[in-house]
Amino acid sequence: MREHIVRSIGVGGLSLLLLLGAPFGAPAQQGELAGGLGVFVDPPRARRPARPRERAVSASPRKYTPRRARGRSTPAPSPASTPVAEATPSPRRTPPVTAEALNERAEAAITAGRFADALEPLRQAVRLKPDFADAQYNLGFALASTGDHAGAVGPLQRAAQLDPQDAEAYEQLASSFTKLGRHAEAAAAFEQVDRLKPPDPDTLYALGVAREASGDADRAIEAFRRAVSLRPDHAEALFDLGDALYAKGRYPEAADAYRQVARLTPLNAEAHENHGDAARAAGRFPEASAAYREAARLRPADADVRHHLGYSLGRERKWQEAAAALRESLRLRPDSNEAAVNLAWVLNNSGQFQESIDTLTRVIARQPDLPDAHFNLGVAYGRLAQAGGRKDAEKKTLLGQAVGSFTQAVRLRPDWAEAHNNLGFALGSTGRFKEAIAAHVEAVRLKPDYAGALFNLAYAYRRSGDKKQAMQVYQQLTALNPGLAQKLYPLIK
Repeated sequence: MREHIVRSIGVGGLSLLLLLGAPFGAPAQQGELAGGLGVFVDPPRARRPARPRERAVSASPRKYTPRRARGRSTPAPSPASTPVAEATPSPRRTPPVTAEALNERAEAAITAGRFADALEPLRQAVRLKPDFADAQYNLGFALASTGDHAGAVGPLQRAAQLDPQDAEAYEQLASSFTKLGRHAEAAAAFEQVDRLKPPDPDTLYALGVAREASGDADRAIEAFRRAVSLRPDHAEALFDLGDALYAKGRYPEAADAYRQVARLTPLNAEAHENHGDAARAAGRFPEASAAYREAARLRPADADVRHHLGYSLGRERKWQEAAAALRESLRLRPDSNEAAVNLAWVLNNSGQFQESIDTLTRVIARQPDLPDAHFNLGVAYGRLAQAGGRKDAEKKTLLGQAVGSFTQAVRLRPDWAEAHNNLGFALGSTGRFKEAIAAHVEAVRLKPDYAGALFNLAYAYRRSGDKKQAMQVYQQLTALNPGLAQKLYPLIK
């Protein structure tokens, strides 16, 4: 997510001229902050290492006992393996090996944790009796326990076919599919588990994980919600619910889910940070700031958390606190150009123009091709020129530097209407009205409904002596923004 919030400089006696198209004191438009000066960039979410999903059956499957040890009835021996009665038993004759005996031998090995020793007896058992469901299950279980999930799939699928009510076969199959990255098949297997067993929060959580991994976010959300309804303190399901909702752009719901995680696990810095990210995306800035403060307390050396806190506080117009958070972010990560650009925005809004200039000068020395930095620098120079007690020569120099900064912003981003508008304003402030007109015309070409650029264009025409053109632009502005046109009229009549 990258959101630019831009406003304007005002020079001389015309404090209404502006950057983005709403005068100072006017209600904020979508994507703007009333009274903001410059570009304020919504920082992206920090990318953290993947979390272990501790309760998900897909990530940590239950350890199932072998079939015979579960007390399941032993099937009747296959006819092919039934010994033939003899009138005189021969003591030297070896009884024939049966599938049931092989399965029993394998069960003893599985119970002892000797899974590799169980494989050959089980393979013999299913060769002798392919429809022996317990042996198929035990073979799949033993193969999965040795890490051979690809080999386990076939026997487990066969076990489930032979006994469609065998929830454990589906569950172990789902686990192997997950380990193989076959998430859609894992989800289908977990759906069978959910159908066969009473509702279980861990199974539903694992189902949600599999659906999310297979790209089925909407149904993942449904599974996570069911898991949480059964176990309201299921922090892992709540966390993944928040992630899925955030990915779908459902930020208020995501914030609520993360807030519950933070309540359940108050020392979980990531939960507090994600709560802040979702609340910020939802425009709930006081809530976001509180969450980021807690994340910063738990993770004091995290530059991203400080940056996000500074941004959120800036959106609350808490300039002093925002500046402190952004300065700390830069102390922790001095080369963060984005944090520096945002610090400059906060400094511009709190009247600390010289510190803004110093901050941005360092950024541009590191990365000269950053248009946002040039834009905010232009605002700082223009505002510093308006500060009281400036001599005319000093004002002229500062305004010339503003022109240079906006020119660089336009060069780096030729399609940026706001930069053209501000360049035009800075040029007009130095009396270069023909050049200012060209810049404002380009701003309007790029954004035909840009009321602020029309305002500035009409004024520039009037100052250049072309009242007719000024009135024509005034008529355009009247149709677009009557309130702003009303403020323009006394300046051009």
